[in-house]
Amino acid sequence: PDSFILTDFILAETTDIIKNWKVNADRMKENIDLTRGLIFSQSVLLALTKKGISREQAFRLVQRNSLKAWKERLDFKDLLQSDKEIREILTKEEINSCFSLQPYLEKIDYIFDRVLRDES
Repeated sequence: PDSFILTDFILAETTDIIKNWKVNADRMKENIDLTRGLIFSQSVLLALTKKGISREQAFRLVQRNSLKAWKERLDFKDLLQSDKEIREILTKEEINSCFSLQPYLEKIDYIFDRVLRDES
């Protein structure tokens, strides 16, 4: 019984924290920008595999550019745009579309509504 009481308390406290969460959108954007686009590497990998190349080859191409971006503090998207091998597979527009936050935010309202729904 004690574990259930503790779990209920933790869930109630966590829900209260989330309901009263203050988000600094500008700071979030700054933090995302600090990655120089590396957070979108999975999107690039998926775009490459959708074009028919093997996952291994796509991984190699993404890894090569992401490591260079990280080590040399360069912009990941710029590296991809100038990579001849990648540009033979993806257009400039396809690369740009990999760097959108929209797919990650599409269902945000649904998720928060579902999590914060009062079911008492």
